[in-house]
Amino acid sequence: MRKKQKDQQVIVILARTHPGETVSSWIVHHLIRFLLSEEAEACALRSAFVFKIFPMVNPDGVIHGNYRCSLIGRDLNRRWKAPSKDLYPEVYFIKNQIMDTHEQKQIKMILDLHGHTQKRRAFFYGCTDKSAPHKTRLFPYLMTKLSTFFDFGSCNFAM
Repeated sequence: MRKKQKDQQVIVILARTHPGETVSSWIVHHLIRFLLSEEAEACALRSAFVFKIFPMVNPDGVIHGNYRCSLIGRDLNRRWKAPSKDLYPEVYFIKNQIMDTHEQKQIKMILDLHGHTQKRRAFFYGCTDKSAPHKTRLFPYLMTKLSTFFDFGSCNFAM
């Protein structure tokens, strides 16, 4: 039975903050295809969560062929603390959307998809909850048990 949308927790997914990390576009594309499928796991996820997906955070950088920067030559991934509405509108509006969502519902997870120039398998960088560090490590640990594509040893929880 599907929960009422207002009772569902939220998962936020961001991709392509760094324009040259094209792998994040492929991941978000297939993730959306999966979430819209009739697979039992996809149905269960849709029942439990609302997904807010931002498939291309930096479209200007992508269009202009930049590797890490926006059209004005700035790394948008370093602008989340206090984004300027005029200089970094993508980050400004996405952050406001996340904050507005957080006021209404519990955000269970934020996945910010990136690529890496040297690491071959998937891994997680993230924050840690000092009072319960196992909470931030559980999902990455489970992923490494479910797929050989994930490498728990490459994860970093001190961001």
